[in-house]
Amino acid sequence: MDGMSRRAAIFTPGPAIITASQMTAFLQFCAARTGRRFADHGAFHRFSVGEFRLFWRLFLEWSGLPWEGSVIPACSDERCEHASFFPNLRLNYTESLLQGGGRDAQRPALTACSGELAPVRLTRGELRARTLRAGAALSALGIVPGDRVVAIAGNTAEAVVAALAATALGAVFATSAPEMGATSVIARFGQLAPALLLCHLRSPQRAAPALTAERVAEVARALPSLRAIVALDDGPAPAVGVPFLRLSEMMAAAPGGAPPWPRLPFNHPCFILFSSGTTGRPKCLVHGIGGTLIEHVKEHRLHCDLRAGDKIFFHTSTAWMMWHWQLSALASGAEIVLHDGPLADPGALWRLVSREQVTVFGTSPAYLQLCQDAGFAPGRELSLASLRAVLSTGSVLHDGQYDWVMESVKHVPLQSISGGTDIIGCFVLGNPNLPVYRGEIQCRSLALDVQAQPGATENARVGELVCRNPFPSRPLGLHGDAGGAGFHAAYFSQNPGVWTHGDFIEFTAEGTARIHGRSDGVLNIRGIRVGPAEIYRLLRSIPEIREAIAVEQAAAMEFGGSRMVLLLMLREGTILDSALTLRIKKELGRRGSPAHVPDVIAQVRALPLTHSGKLSASAVRDAINGRKVDNLEALRNPDCLDAIRRHPALAAPDRGQEAPPALPAGLPLVLLLQAIWERIFGIVPIGPDDNFFDLDGRSLLAFILFTEIRKLTGRAFPVTTIFEAPTIAGLAARLQDDNSADAFSCLVCLKREGAGRPLFIMHGFGGNVLELAKPARFLRCDRPVYALQARGLDPAQEPHDRIEDMAEHYLGEIRALQPHGPYALAGFSTGGLVAFEMARRLVRGGEVVEFVGLLDTEIHERNLPPTQLLALQLKRGAHVAGRLCAVSPARSIAYVRRIASLALDGARIRSGRSPRERLPHEDLLPPHYVHVRDSGRRAFAAYAPGFYPGTVTLFRVRERHPLSCDPLPLWRAAAAEVEVCPVPGTHVTFIEEPNVQVLGDEMGRRL
Repeated sequence: MDGMSRRAAIFTPGPAIITASQMTAFLQFCAARTGRRFADHGAFHRFSVGEFRLFWRLFLEWSGLPWEGSVIPACSDERCEHASFFPNLRLNYTESLLQGGGRDAQRPALTACSGELAPVRLTRGELRARTLRAGAALSALGIVPGDRVVAIAGNTAEAVVAALAATALGAVFATSAPEMGATSVIARFGQLAPALLLCHLRSPQRAAPALTAERVAEVARALPSLRAIVALDDGPAPAVGVPFLRLSEMMAAAPGGAPPWPRLPFNHPCFILFSSGTTGRPKCLVHGIGGTLIEHVKEHRLHCDLRAGDKIFFHTSTAWMMWHWQLSALASGAEIVLHDGPLADPGALWRLVSREQVTVFGTSPAYLQLCQDAGFAPGRELSLASLRAVLSTGSVLHDGQYDWVMESVKHVPLQSISGGTDIIGCFVLGNPNLPVYRGEIQCRSLALDVQAQPGATENARVGELVCRNPFPSRPLGLHGDAGGAGFHAAYFSQNPGVWTHGDFIEFTAEGTARIHGRSDGVLNIRGIRVGPAEIYRLLRSIPEIREAIAVEQAAAMEFGGSRMVLLLMLREGTILDSALTLRIKKELGRRGSPAHVPDVIAQVRALPLTHSGKLSASAVRDAINGRKVDNLEALRNPDCLDAIRRHPALAAPDRGQEAPPALPAGLPLVLLLQAIWERIFGIVPIGPDDNFFDLDGRSLLAFILFTEIRKLTGRAFPVTTIFEAPTIAGLAARLQDDNSADAFSCLVCLKREGAGRPLFIMHGFGGNVLELAKPARFLRCDRPVYALQARGLDPAQEPHDRIEDMAEHYLGEIRALQPHGPYALAGFSTGGLVAFEMARRLVRGGEVVEFVGLLDTEIHERNLPPTQLLALQLKRGAHVAGRLCAVSPARSIAYVRRIASLALDGARIRSGRSPRERLPHEDLLPPHYVHVRDSGRRAFAAYAPGFYPGTVTLFRVRERHPLSCDPLPLWRAAAAEVEVCPVPGTHVTFIEEPNVQVLGDEMGRRL
């Protein structure tokens, strides 16, 4: 008996739900029209497959979609590859989504949410009116049926209006998300010869406007067919020799009135979606109006039971087919809810679901796992009264995630759905009339003969996902593939006449299914699919790389998610050092997207080859995931797999470190320093003129470096010397100069260039300013930059342990350099409190302060009102309780001890003592550095900000810990005005590349 036969349903719909469902209504409609009786859903599915032509004619009649022409024939061929549906029928995609008037026009159609901005809300009538005007504007530019219109757009109301306007005219619409690199966008759009490029140019949720405009310009320059660029917002115009317009201005000038919306053939192109690029450049999949529409309406109304009054929110981007899938929900009368931008914390999407009273919420297993690992229980912390179903797609949904939704969210059906970009729909998905079983997808999609092709794996129950009959949402073909050879090779060559999808699937006797991952090499990293071929194409620009294989390593991340591993064979004489690793990651992130950047890069001597000389990614994938590698005899060099399995970069990190080997005596100073640098960086070789910061030098490495120098030479230079002598040669010259000053100063110059008044940045609680090197380097303004480091970094001086004392001392330092204002101040982390206090004192003394920047600066939670502090503590208590329920008794004891230790340390710091628990790297620091950090902790805990009568700018990271104290209400109480600027990353990564580029742009605009 198979492993899925003995199980109990975790959700069973009641008789009232089944009776009222649209699945039941359509089944009864078909029974009445055909005179047949369907005993259960299995019988109904067999009818829908066996007589698929009749099924689709009946569904088109029942759906109420507007069309003209004839439904005869319903399908032209029995073969999936050559079939064409409803060749004599005409309709319009946009008309089908926005039909209806009168009272229907007053119903909500769209709610678009973006960060802290007020939501945009449109009724069906308002959305129709905007689409009419946008369509008229595009028509005035000469857009006609068949033209390709492409968009680099966020998930906003403007993007929806643009898509509906283009498809209303019969144009073919293709999208890309703003965070995708220019090279990746060009690889897609460059194949289409588009007439028009629509774009967002200002997106506070992503990159700075200047970077966005540059990216759009780079894309536009590679598209010679463009007639114009049309901005969807008021961002800065890209510098490119193509007419530039703004959609809002065009719409204001466009006439209203009757829609110029032609009804077009059922198989007229509507959307072009892109494959992930597994076997070369991304395939351009052309999807027709009718096939897209009829499949989506079937899935929405029958399988999801969507109808007027529903609110559906699917967490997606415009680069994913789920954006198009959700858009089509307008045809079922549902309101669509959009979310643009990254997540502020694990609870962000659930709060939106609660606030907007979403009825159907779509997400990914990665997000559900993130919430589960964070101990977040939406059902206990939020009102989810309206929620009636949760959908999940993007990767395999595991059994435990079903339990978490039932226990921590709500007792509603969790419907796993699976299909893809290739068919702009689903092969297997939910069903309102069927029970939900843990780890299983409820049913096949109606009228699709989906099967597990035997022989694809050793497991007899698991096979290649195939569809044996024609279906309307099969793509019309590939753009640019005139003879259809590429289309045939991609989907029909493996199993002639049968659609082969690229997933492994398992079915039970009852028709439920499990997806067992991809069979075609596509990487699925935390819910994002990435084609390895696209990574390989981007790597061609790096000459050191000879061969590469990118594979997915399952359950290798901290929270159990997969990670991307990139194995490299390098040119003769080349080694993978930190500098090359950084260059590879930066290149992939810049020219691809963040999803293209591997988690691990490792150098190997050999990669497995077949006897025909082809690299075998499947053998590598099995090896690094601990699986048996089949068909070793098919490999020319199977022995290389043992070295790959044992590669230290692919194992769990070992925190224990051996003592470094002793350096040879009598080395010249430059060689001595070179040996130290190579050891602490782990890079060989490092030249005498290599720059510390170009090697991605961090503060901890600088501490170790200068500690080693002091041991070997007896000279005690401050670590900030690295700013003045950032190379081995420069340091050697300083050490050999007996007159070089070793004097300590709190004021450190980070950037001398600049004609304007200086910017002064205060250190974080650790006291050092090396972590501020990159913010100074990427600051886009013509100002010198100075940093203030803690006094106690000089062992001869005691550190300050009050914010007020730091502010007074540092004011004396900066006034020696700049006697009078206006002053520009900023502070990283705890340093923001120092900058704030300095600004208060300057203003009180009659000076002008032009800028106060708080770089993710928090205020201690003891400053919260009692009720808010109690709520925060209760939230943390619930989190602890949730974690205790999720772990074994042995781990729960260790967890309780850890929590108690942290609480005790918090009390010790508040009482002016040092903590007992140390951060992992603090044992590597000199004692006086640890003393400074303890003083910084005490200063943070003791400070209560007074009122500042000016404006402060809070640069706030988007990835905040859900259990931390939100400082924004406290800052709004402390300052007359608070400007909030969201920046990407965490408290640690927002001052690192590439996030620091956004921070530098945003600070530069305000300075």
